[in-house]
Amino acid sequence: MFVFGSSLVDNGNNNFLGNSLAKANYLPYGVDFPLGPSGRFTNGKNVVDLLGEKLRLPSFLPAFADPLTKGSRIVHGVNYASGASGILDNTGSIASFDYNKNAD
Repeated sequence: MFVFGSSLVDNGNNNFLGNSLAKANYLPYGVDFPLGPSGRFTNGKNVVDLLGEKLRLPSFLPAFADPLTKGSRIVHGVNYASGASGILDNTGSIASFDYNKNAD
């Protein structure tokens, strides 16, 4: 399963973007999540986590921006979602991240 989106499905990618102002890796985010605050903009699992459980994936999808996301960790999919993201170039100027400049 490969996930694209914004804060509704972000599972922690923004934790690994040094210049991102939109982060959810502190309380009260994750208060009901088994691993605590993880970067999800929810108090527990997000809709992607629940869908992954229904599909019987063995674990939560890894965040694409996490340096540990490689090899066998990507067999079942990757989460590319990033909180405060948008499809317009101006959206990134607010959060200091320009996808077109960083895509390479």
